[in-house]
Amino acid sequence: MPTVTYSYTVTASLAIPATDFGYAIRIPADTSCQRIQREHCDIRESEISGEKRDLLGNRILTGVRYGTSARFACTVSGKALIDPLQPEVDSLGFYSDATGRAGIGPLLRNFYLHNSAVGDAVDRTCHFCRMLGNTFYCHSSAPGQRTAEDAMEAGSGSPEDMAHIILALCRLDDISARYVVGLDLLGPAVWIEVWNGWHWMPVDPRTGERHSPLSLKLAHGRDADDIALAAFSNGCVLDGVQLTGSLAGRD
Repeated sequence: MPTVTYSYTVTASLAIPATDFGYAIRIPADTSCQRIQREHCDIRESEISGEKRDLLGNRILTGVRYGTSARFACTVSGKALIDPLQPEVDSLGFYSDATGRAGIGPLLRNFYLHNSAVGDAVDRTCHFCRMLGNTFYCHSSAPGQRTAEDAMEAGSGSPEDMAHIILALCRLDDISARYVVGLDLLGPAVWIEVWNGWHWMPVDPRTGERHSPLSLKLAHGRDADDIALAAFSNGCVLDGVQLTGSLAGRD
């Protein structure tokens, strides 16, 4: 069973300095194919109040940052066992309806009508990915707040934009699919998971191929808005959040 070691940092900038504010940070959860063996967070124990799960099963570290600051950074590191032969089989709930970032517009409907396919859910999803790759230029810009329709109109965008376009096409085709953020051997990554009738199958929206099994999931949701990497209380206004990190694997 492959083992991966990981280290990532979530860095958040606040528009206005805040005092004694609560925080919530995404941390990887144990799943059937991802088993956390060791984990460390570089936050003082006095500032950690505990952890919880959101409605989608994602794990969240919570606490209070004391003092006044306009910047928050948390580094999480650890080791996990990866077993791609034990895919996730949790509930299908929430993943079939259009959402704000993966909503349906006229450009997406037109693309779908000209690129519909036959086959099972994974086959059709991979077909959408390959067809999109013929017309959409993917670059490494930082994720923004665009919708799938906005990205389709632009004709280029980030991997996050491609994931939202594919999610929208899946929902047009009655395919249950969800957005994933995590780490792979190239660093921070986004991909999608498609329900194939029995379990969730990871797919790279840029290539239409199975996403690398040597990956660490941080969280999944209906779209990126479901899984903000960092959130804050006490009236904090976010100016931006950045994810950096690395993952190394060995058999």
